[in-house]
Amino acid sequence: MDNILQSVSTYLKQEKELLTDELLVQAVDELNLYLPNEHFVKHKELLFILLSRVSESLLFNKLETEEQNLEYDIQNYFYNSGTYLNDTIEIICTFRLSLMKEIGKKGFLEKSNSGEIARLYEKITFIFDEAIRDTTQNFNIQNQKSIEAIEKEIMTLSAPVVPIKEKIAVLPLIGDFNESRASYISTEVIPRIVQLNIELLVIDFSGMHVFDTFVAHHFFQIRDTLRLLGIESVVTGVRPSLAQTAVHLGINLNNIKSYNNVKQFLETLENRKEEKTR
Repeated sequence: MDNILQSVSTYLKQEKELLTDELLVQAVDELNLYLPNEHFVKHKELLFILLSRVSESLLFNKLETEEQNLEYDIQNYFYNSGTYLNDTIEIICTFRLSLMKEIGKKGFLEKSNSGEIARLYEKITFIFDEAIRDTTQNFNIQNQKSIEAIEKEIMTLSAPVVPIKEKIAVLPLIGDFNESRASYISTEVIPRIVQLNIELLVIDFSGMHVFDTFVAHHFFQIRDTLRLLGIESVVTGVRPSLAQTAVHLGINLNNIKSYNNVKQFLETLENRKEEKTR
C-alpha cells in the first residue's frame, strides 16, 4: 500500500466535514450557481457521504471500489426537484478538482514520488467518475420511467373507451397511429371493453390524421379480435380524404359498416328500434 494513499485516506476521514463545507462553497462560487438553501444542504450531505467513500476506497483495489454504491443522488432528490443533471455533475467535477488542489496544498505530494502521485490521482478520478456514471445512469433510468408514464397517459387519452349507451361504447382514435398505439389497444383497451360488457363498439376515425395500409392492417386485426370475443364493431368519422387514400391504396372497406359520425350512427340505431316496435 502506497504511504500517500494511507495518509490521504486518514486526512479525508479526519477533515471530511470541514472539507465538504469549504469545497462546496468554492464549487458553487466558481460555477456561479444559484442554489436554494435546501439544495445546498442536500449537496453538502451527499458530498460528505461521497468523501467518506473516497477515503475508504483509496485503500481498496479496483474491484472493491467498483462494488461500492457510489451513486450520488441516491434518493432522486435532485431529479424529483427538477434539477438539471448537468448542474449536479458540474458540482461533483468542480468539487473533485478543488479536492485535488487541497491535497496538494497540504504537502502530501512533496513526500511522494511521481508514481505514487499518479496512483493517488488515478484512484480519486476513478472514484468520482464512478459516482458520476452511476448518477447519470440512474438519472436516465428515472427519466425513461417518466417518459414511459407520460406515453402511457397519452395512450390512454388518445384511445379512451367511452360508453354511450347500455352495452355500446365509442373508441375515438386520436392523432397518429403507430405500433405502440396498436399494441396498447390490443393489450389494454380490448380487455377494458370486455370488462365493461360492451357488445357493440363504435371505432371513430374523425381524429385520425392518416389512414394507410398500416392503419388498415391493425384495424382489421382489432375488428377480428372483437368479433372472436362476440363484440360487433362499426366505423365512424372516415373523412373523404381518408376514404380516397384507402381506395388509392387498394384497401377494401366494403364489408365494414361505416357512418359519417357517431351522431348518424345513433340516429340510425334509434330508427331501427322504432321500426322494430311498430
